[in-house]
Amino acid sequence: MDVFDEQYNNYRTALKIIGLWPYNNSIYVWIQRLLLLTLFLGNIIFQIVSFLRFEITLRNCIFILSTICPLMIVSLRYISFIVFFPMIKYLFHHIRMEKNIVQDSIETQIRTKCINNSSHMINIFLWITYATIAFCSIFLLCPITLDFIMSLNESRTRIVHYITMYSGKRIMYVDILCLNYMLLAILVILSATCTESILGLYNYHTSILFKIIGHRIQKIITYLTMFNLSSKQIETKLAELYRVVDMHNQAIELLNMIIAKKDHNQLEIFIPLIIFINHLIMMFLCNHNGQILIENSEELFNELYISVWYFVPLKVQKILLLIMIRSSMTCMLHIFDVFIACHAGFSKMLSTSFSYFTLIYSMQ
Repeated sequence: MDVFDEQYNNYRTALKIIGLWPYNNSIYVWIQRLLLLTLFLGNIIFQIVSFLRFEITLRNCIFILSTICPLMIVSLRYISFIVFFPMIKYLFHHIRMEKNIVQDSIETQIRTKCINNSSHMINIFLWITYATIAFCSIFLLCPITLDFIMSLNESRTRIVHYITMYSGKRIMYVDILCLNYMLLAILVILSATCTESILGLYNYHTSILFKIIGHRIQKIITYLTMFNLSSKQIETKLAELYRVVDMHNQAIELLNMIIAKKDHNQLEIFIPLIIFINHLIMMFLCNHNGQILIENSEELFNELYISVWYFVPLKVQKILLLIMIRSSMTCMLHIFDVFIACHAGFSKMLSTSFSYFTLIYSMQ
């Protein structure tokens, strides 16, 4: 039976739900994909329009970016998944044909173990997805349900106000928006899970090939070193070794194809660039605000210190001295006294990040 009917059945079902099963290309499925992308794009536009109706502040910018950026990333990943359907079909074809290359019980055990591990990995992703969907649905629907069952003189606070800047007063519109965000959360989480799990499938499939190749090479080497073989027997083992080399070339070819697609995929470059720039801007703005706090705190102390405070009455001097003593300790924002929110802290944070990733890269 097909591996996608057994171990990967849940993954195939999730792909079909969001229209990403590569073998389904009917007109109805394409309408489903367009509607889903329209929902993503519509919510992005809605958030931007809501943002423009309010004062542009740092808090509002961070708030709107934290909502729009994940939607944009998921939308781009969804589109790139559709664009690379031929590559995904090629991978699925290899996964389906794995059982035909197995030669003995050990290779069967290797294949079964890797497939079970990948199936468990996907199921963990899906269970986390289901739990997150249930959590979001409960929080979004709880106020609506409570208002319907036990109505109060005034409506309960809707959770949707914490994820959008919409300021409508009519509760019916807010409830419709809650239902919209519940549907959006379900589709976004499912889409993210399905598009990212494909890398796990690829990794496990390539691991199966490499393990089978290693097992066959070890078996050939052991056979050649244990017996006094005739030239015909050696030629037979050489033919087996050539087939192993061909299998290894296929695995490398699959790897190179994935890498080539990644190298030429501008979306894959664009998405991390957006995330990096957004994080960099947020980090700089937060540290810049911390620098302003430090400068204002020091400026207060300097102004008091250079003033003629010693000519004022004694009671006023005591109060001013207390203020000066307190102001002599610079007020600053910090994270466990490690990172201080200032320009120097921003540089230190960048330096620490680069050092960390350099260390990780050197350990590969």
